[in-house]
Amino acid sequence: MVKRDLIKYIILVIAMVLGLIGLRLYVFEPYTVAKQDANNYIQQNDMVVAFKTVKTDYSDLVLYQVDGNKHVGRIIAKPGDSVTYMDDVLYLNHEIKDEPYIENLKTAYHKQFVNGAYFTNDFSIETLTQTVDGVIPKSEYLILNDDRTNSKDSREYGLINKSDIIGVISFRLAPFSEFGFVDSI
Repeated sequence: MVKRDLIKYIILVIAMVLGLIGLRLYVFEPYTVAKQDANNYIQQNDMVVAFKTVKTDYSDLVLYQVDGNKHVGRIIAKPGDSVTYMDDVLYLNHEIKDEPYIENLKTAYHKQFVNGAYFTNDFSIETLTQTVDGVIPKSEYLILNDDRTNSKDSREYGLINKSDIIGVISFRLAPFSEFGFVDSI
């Protein structure tokens, strides 16, 4: 009787471990936020979870990789979109697009530099991709940091391929005082 119960518990523990490994491989990716990835919604050293099964959309905070290094950024444009950033205004498909998630950072930046410096330097898809098409190609995304003075995003790495997007950040594990869903807009 005792031997049978022991075997049952061992099988149960092995099944749970395999289940957790499967979830980690196919459903979520934990990430500790680095200093350059921090913004108004996630802070340095926060432990967040990126869900691999969530479909990406405009303004989503995503975890992506470039040359094996993980980064956090926000999806600004998707395949087929045209983008121009001029005079601190985002033009998405030839229409002005509000970015409420960067307003606090932008305001603080403008208070520091009263000479009219721009929070986001001007660019367009043509200048990023060195093409004349002006549209984001299939399976590519424009991802920018909320802190636009940190240009280690699509402005430096180029457009991010869909296969390099690990998942959408939507849950915070630590610190425990902030445990729960990440409100990123």
